[in-house]
Amino acid sequence: MRLNTSQIIVIVVSILLFLMLFSFGRTKPIIKKGSESATDSLPPLNDQAMLAGARSTLDSSQIKLLSALEQQKSQAKNLEEEVLTLKLISRTWNEFGNFAAGAYYAEKVAELKPSGEAWAISGTTFGIAFNKELADVALKKYLGHKAINAFQKAFKLEPDSVQHGINEAVMYVELSMVDTKVMPMTGAQKLLELDKKNPDNININLQLGRLSFTRSGDVQKAIPRFEKVLKLAESKGGVDPGMVLEAHFSLAECFAKSNEKDKAIFHYKKCIELTSDNPSVQKELKASLEKLEKGVN
Repeated sequence: MRLNTSQIIVIVVSILLFLMLFSFGRTKPIIKKGSESATDSLPPLNDQAMLAGARSTLDSSQIKLLSALEQQKSQAKNLEEEVLTLKLISRTWNEFGNFAAGAYYAEKVAELKPSGEAWAISGTTFGIAFNKELADVALKKYLGHKAINAFQKAFKLEPDSVQHGINEAVMYVELSMVDTKVMPMTGAQKLLELDKKNPDNININLQLGRLSFTRSGDVQKAIPRFEKVLKLAESKGGVDPGMVLEAHFSLAECFAKSNEKDKAIFHYKKCIELTSDNPSVQKELKASLEKLEKGVN
């Protein structure tokens, strides 16, 4: 069996931690459009409720460490000391595996010392937490909206940084899978608006290719996007190898789905070349290529 579509992100992340968080995970719809989830009638989750839930997961040694850091923050003599301590608290929560709380403290850093980078870090961390949360829909909605808010603030402070706009758009796509109040096309429209202003941006083309391939299943729209990613990568140079790998893998899958076997084989072989430093991934790709060549589904 060929690697399925969702495995492309596993491959890319395992090699290069592609796009730090963001390549956001491919969230499967938790609630159907046109229906109301049980959480829609509940009060929105707030920061304090989230933090209370986070603290309830700590053991005694973790509580002791964070309490000491909170005390250190309260005793900060100036803004710089407070910000440094908040960053340490955020990092500590992340190390404990609770990125929601880590994002909250990163948000406090951004509020005290606003910058595009600070807000992007907060949004990124909320995005990681969003992808890690699988069961609590109310919490997932909260995290998604917090991530969008952070990216919007980052984009406002740094309007020339296209990445902030991309992150916001992708987060809208992901959030629409769990929040009936977020229109599915919001993220796609934002990406298309960015594409009009930045037609040769590799990441925008990659994201639009993903949307066509994984969301709507329209391989004929996806193929030109992924091909453009490769063309731009070749002409520009210095492009993240993970993007090139993902484009080749996606094209292999797209051409396989459209019964263009020779083209699919070509792109699988390119993937194998690009994963020479990752034997386990390369082995999976070789097995998939062999089955494709033999005509095994």
